[in-house]
Amino acid sequence: MHLRPPLTKRLTRVQLVGLDVAVGIAFLLWGRPTDAQLATAGIPLPGWYALLIPLACAVAARRLWPRPALGVSLAAYATMAAYGFVKFPSLAVALCLYQFALSQPRFRAVAGLVLTEAVIGVGIAMGSSPVRFDDEWAAMWSGQSAPIVAFWAAGMMIRSQRAYEAGLRAQEERQAQARVEEAQRTVTEERLRIARELHDVMAHSMSVIAVQAGVGRHVITGHPDEAAKALTAIETVSRTALREMRALLDVLREEPPAADAAAASDLARPGLGDLPFLIEQTGRAGLQVELRIRGAARQLPPSIDLAGYRIVQEALTNSVKHAATTRARAQVSYHPDGIEIEVTDEGRDCAGLPGLPGGPGRPGRPGPAVAPDSPGGRVGHGLIGMRERVALSGGDFAAGHLPLGGFRVWARFPTAESA
Repeated sequence: MHLRPPLTKRLTRVQLVGLDVAVGIAFLLWGRPTDAQLATAGIPLPGWYALLIPLACAVAARRLWPRPALGVSLAAYATMAAYGFVKFPSLAVALCLYQFALSQPRFRAVAGLVLTEAVIGVGIAMGSSPVRFDDEWAAMWSGQSAPIVAFWAAGMMIRSQRAYEAGLRAQEERQAQARVEEAQRTVTEERLRIARELHDVMAHSMSVIAVQAGVGRHVITGHPDEAAKALTAIETVSRTALREMRALLDVLREEPPAADAAAASDLARPGLGDLPFLIEQTGRAGLQVELRIRGAARQLPPSIDLAGYRIVQEALTNSVKHAATTRARAQVSYHPDGIEIEVTDEGRDCAGLPGLPGGPGRPGRPGPAVAPDSPGGRVGHGLIGMRERVALSGGDFAAGHLPLGGFRVWARFPTAESA
């Protein structure tokens, strides 16, 4: 069972104004005094209605113009009080004061109450003959003041309640907007993550396939055995790429098959322990990679393990595509406070790996031999993706040409021991 809101919340503003107009008309219909009262006051009936009509109009218009309505009602009350009528008009003043307190700032509402009480007190004194401020006057003033203050307090209370409810609604809207923005950020980050994974998986495999296909095309006539090896390498690399693609797609599905969930997770998350297989694949593309491991290998957080593998994979892919060299070096250094990865190739002008400049810098520093952010022809999604991966893990990244030729990619990831 749903509780219905109060009547005043179900009515529209036009309906509420119409209700005020009906109350004003009621004042005109039922506000006529007796002939004896008119004779005592010394005012004819048309004169009475000349005073009553402004009071009724103030009640009817109090929601549209609360400040003028209160002023008119006080002026009409003071005039009626001068003729001895002090009780009936005070109800109209109370209604106008209620709306005034409901719609005006606190300071102005308090000032309106003080002004109303002063007019009521003066009006009661003017209604007596002669004008006097005695105990009887004080008793009548306190009696008239009680409903006036009650109406004013009700208006202030409802105003505070509405302000509180408006604050709650504004807070809910801000929270809803924050949830929408957070969802949008999550979607954007997930899109970038998927894009990086797809790029890293496909770029390396397709580079190896392209090189092997070129080799096979050149040797198929004179050296069919070599062509068969190239085709075997293409088959192996393509099957591996397909498995990784299927694993990524399974991760993206809402309900991956339970039997393949573990396998999909493993395939979608290679790590630094898979570097030997990666280097074997790269060797089939004609790039011989020397792998060095410094320090004691240890279990890393899955995100850093995957990011490190992708850094090496993308760096070697760039070497296959851009370096025009047959030699490269990949080094993984385990430090107490993090892990450091460096991939260098000979490039077009480097004489040999043993003399490669730009060796590993101190932990946390890329070393002076790299010209940061100067990748030349290797600018693309790969370097952007590597930089994003490292930034997400709170690490440092540098990539650039070596002074004597070749190219160097360097990354450092902090680990739990450094936190």
